[in-house]
Amino acid sequence: GIGIADFVASFFSVPVFVYSLAFAMTLVTSFVVDTFYGNPFIRSFGLGVVFTEWMAFVFYLGVPLLTFIATLFMGKPNFWEISLLTWFVSVLTFWCIFSACVFYFEVTQCLKLERDRHEEKDAIGQMGWLEKTRYWLGKAEDATKRTMRIRLSGKETKYKKQKGEETPEYDDRHNSCPVGLFSLLTMKLPCYKQFDEEEQKKKIRTLGEVLGFTSYITRYSWSLDKLFCRTGGNTSSIFVTSGEARVSERQIQSSIACRIIGNLLICLLVIGLFVWLSGTGMNNGLSNTGKVLLGLLFLAVVIYIAINTKYLKEIFKDTSDQSGATWTRFWETRRINEPSVTFIWFCVVAQILVFYLWPLISLCLQGNTPSAILFFVFGFFSFTRHYLNGALLLRAYEYDFFEVIPYSADGVSDEEKARRRRRWKKKSRMYDMLSIGDTSRQFWIVVFCVLVIFFLFVVLAYAGTQEFDGWKSNTITPVEGYEYTRNPNLPYPTCALRVKESDFVDGDIADYAFIANLAYTNPAEEQASLDSWFGDGVVIVNDTLVKEFREEFSSVDFGLASDSPVSFKLTQLVNTNFVMITIRGTATVLDVMADAQLWISALLFQSVREFLPLGNVFTPILHHLVKVVSVVETKNIAKVAYYQETREFALYLMKKGYDVRVTGHSLGGGLALITGAQAKVSAIGFSAPNAKLSRQTFVGKFEQPLPVSVYDLNTYTFNVVPNRDPFPMIDDKADLYQNINCTASANDIVGCHSIERSICELQYKCGSKSGLTNSYRPVPCECVLDFGYPSPKPKNGTDTDSTFEDKCRAKYPCKWGNATQKENEGC
Repeated sequence: GIGIADFVASFFSVPVFVYSLAFAMTLVTSFVVDTFYGNPFIRSFGLGVVFTEWMAFVFYLGVPLLTFIATLFMGKPNFWEISLLTWFVSVLTFWCIFSACVFYFEVTQCLKLERDRHEEKDAIGQMGWLEKTRYWLGKAEDATKRTMRIRLSGKETKYKKQKGEETPEYDDRHNSCPVGLFSLLTMKLPCYKQFDEEEQKKKIRTLGEVLGFTSYITRYSWSLDKLFCRTGGNTSSIFVTSGEARVSERQIQSSIACRIIGNLLICLLVIGLFVWLSGTGMNNGLSNTGKVLLGLLFLAVVIYIAINTKYLKEIFKDTSDQSGATWTRFWETRRINEPSVTFIWFCVVAQILVFYLWPLISLCLQGNTPSAILFFVFGFFSFTRHYLNGALLLRAYEYDFFEVIPYSADGVSDEEKARRRRRWKKKSRMYDMLSIGDTSRQFWIVVFCVLVIFFLFVVLAYAGTQEFDGWKSNTITPVEGYEYTRNPNLPYPTCALRVKESDFVDGDIADYAFIANLAYTNPAEEQASLDSWFGDGVVIVNDTLVKEFREEFSSVDFGLASDSPVSFKLTQLVNTNFVMITIRGTATVLDVMADAQLWISALLFQSVREFLPLGNVFTPILHHLVKVVSVVETKNIAKVAYYQETREFALYLMKKGYDVRVTGHSLGGGLALITGAQAKVSAIGFSAPNAKLSRQTFVGKFEQPLPVSVYDLNTYTFNVVPNRDPFPMIDDKADLYQNINCTASANDIVGCHSIERSICELQYKCGSKSGLTNSYRPVPCECVLDFGYPSPKPKNGTDTDSTFEDKCRAKYPCKWGNATQKENEGC
């Protein structure tokens, strides 16, 4: 349902969203920390101490408490939900004010740095508003050029040494090392001016140097943990290599050993985790390709360690100087070239067109107004901060912004003291803004990038493993003549789900699971599969009703896409009006996209709730927050809202007098729960994501909201939840569900999600013999040969000359037979 151009535009919008979300989470972190310490940063915004304190009181306590009191007087039954929602909106408003102030002061300080560099402060006061506007636009242009000149320049690192307070000098023993492939490329481009002379190369200071807290490593401050965990690595610190406080040779040797051991342990941890997730060990669970990839990973880590420890080895060579003079040694990053102005503006225009305007126009043309507005706001803040970056200017150019200014001195007028006081406040605010979340921002960028990469990996995995366009063959291979007896102690209380006399055959829960699995079965095999389970002709696939509905569906304007990719089937108990809609789960790339867009909001707030102390307190308002987030992606959700078609199909059948049930597994189970709640028919899901938090996000005809109530979910939906299955953990469960055991090993993350395994578990605990009609269901071979359940017992009168396993191999040689059997059958 999306064109190539729209897909590419969406892909190019990812960097903007990742950068914006990382900055937003950084501001959240800074906001929480600042609040914890009494709002010192907010006070520096110039609002006044008293006003700031009253504002914090009103937003944090005043408005929510008044709301709480008012709801109590009004006798509202949901007073806690209303009060929590008011508190959340109040704090969010305060955070927005905080973020807007940070953004404003970041941008204005960058422009003022450009102004101060040209010493034009006095001239501005004599300008009119139009001249001032032109002036500041000119400063924005200059700041953009300088910022991009730094970003696009090639860089190198070089070893330097310094004696006492003397001017640092380069150590001729060490060659310069370009930083990254891009720096190597810039050395060959004709649009770059190369700095051939050492004096031309410009130093880029670390943020610690700008803020004045550069770390010196002496024999007294040295420690293994700080050196290994320090942000920026060893190159962010300055080593004292001679003099009284010099680091000792044993300390440097220990640093080298710690660096090697630490990186090797991290590498082995990653490899071990990968092997654990892949199977039982290197020899059993890992393919040859996996072993090669892990070998390459280990080799890359060894090379990284060799490069990373070179610096410490050079430090070790310099610790032999026993003279009384204090020498320090460190690596310095310098710009070795710079791009032309034309190339700078070309990159600026290209970035804005590709990463901002193209995705924005695409969203507008798709009619996705909420997403377009959000992307417009995110893009505006992201690109403004990208081009007007005061921290980067301070690192790359020698500003005297943080030079010491005496607060007062003899002979200084009161006006001058006031001016210095104001300047001190501005410097303090700039210091705090530069200190805001540099590490936190990097952390959140890594987190969001990992999530994006993981999602792409899942999509590509499904794209590379599709079979029969999502269909499977021989999903269940049952064998008759054997039985599992019902657990004599305490079987699952929901083994039988027969509510009415007209219910599906015997109403055993294993029957519903089998029907849910039928949704994945190749259409050419589905009737044979039903006959093998229920008996010949007892249950049939009714394609006629499906075709009639699709024809009517395509001719009547439901406000939905007539080419919906949803896959569902209809089974019917012969000579009755009982029918079962079974919806296929995640089997294609489109299904993965549907999973993400339908439940990503609920999963997000669930994750936040789990990390928050006393997070369950906020559960009453989470469905409101999920609804707000879903507004942004309403158009996209409507496109993958497969339940719209299944809901209309259920209503269509009910109008014709059929007794309808809905079932499904995974995504199909989630769609079944939504369908059942909207159409008010009984729905049974297996390993299904739930719908309690997402209940207000569902749509009906013509993309109009059609939320479901908690009552509907508690009345019409039932979910079977295997232990350790991650998918039914998504969203909050309604009242009716059944936990079942899972025999998969702990390192098999998705093993408990198998519908075949769930069928075997239900048969093993509930028995393969119906408790209502005394009829038997065959036992799937997968239970014993795949999932390790005990072999079933032969039924009375069954030939026991061969084992259950032998029966499976003889009946299904292409799946369970040995090499000879497969060769004889031509498999």
